[in-house]
Amino acid sequence: MKAIVVCLFGICVFQKFNAQVSNVSKKEAVCIIGKDLLNQKDVEAEINKIVRLLESKNYKVHKFYHPNDNWDEIKEASLNASIFLYRGHGTNLGIDGGFGGLSIYESVTGKQIASELKFNQSPIVLFPSVCGGSGSSAGDETDIGISEARNRVLGSALPFFMAGAKAYYGNNYHDGVFKFLELMFTGITLGEAFDITGSKWNTPELNQRVNDKRVNSFYKIGISTSKGGGTAVITTTTNGVSDSRTMISPKGYDIAFMGDTEYRIVENQLSKK
Repeated sequence: MKAIVVCLFGICVFQKFNAQVSNVSKKEAVCIIGKDLLNQKDVEAEINKIVRLLESKNYKVHKFYHPNDNWDEIKEASLNASIFLYRGHGTNLGIDGGFGGLSIYESVTGKQIASELKFNQSPIVLFPSVCGGSGSSAGDETDIGISEARNRVLGSALPFFMAGAKAYYGNNYHDGVFKFLELMFTGITLGEAFDITGSKWNTPELNQRVNDKRVNSFYKIGISTSKGGGTAVITTTTNGVSDSRTMISPKGYDIAFMGDTEYRIVENQLSKK
């Protein structure tokens, strides 16, 4: 029986809005926390911070925290979501092999996401600290190279684009996605937010057309990198069994995006091109 390898990447380094008009419809968001996380309480605290931010912006947030992360219920809640967030292990269940898919109550493949998930609101998909979601994985012992990092980001994002998503952003730093959302809610573009969030500790190394027939031809993919060095605790999980070890940190691929650089989360639509 083939083992499914999953890993989680981590770097150690309102008041609720009351609409004045009663007929204002709430925007919707889906926030998922997957299974087999060693630091479940810390992860929940991190995602709940994002939930509170979304609720302050008049979002109705559907929370699916393991073990309450049923795939059928997630699909139903995602229909009208304009934000879709997954915090959990990256898996080797991608459409093209390699990274892609979700590690929730039941493992969900990239093909399942592409064929079963339906988005009516062209959402942005957010991957905070997910192995492969921004390039780097907890199991990396050497520099994987920008080409492999690109393949991992594409594999993670592609199924959601095939389901109707219009933007994707991954960040391996604690509170990285929270800070990204704060920026996006000021009205700036996806491309601008990528440049800002990657400017302090990282260097944008890739920002080019996706060049994949399965997505729009003008979409771009970008990755910011860090030099590495120092020590890190690396944790990998295979079939629910986790193993940790200390090693010298290789070059990191820590922040990534895919989609239209002019995408604005406030307007929830693509620029006209």
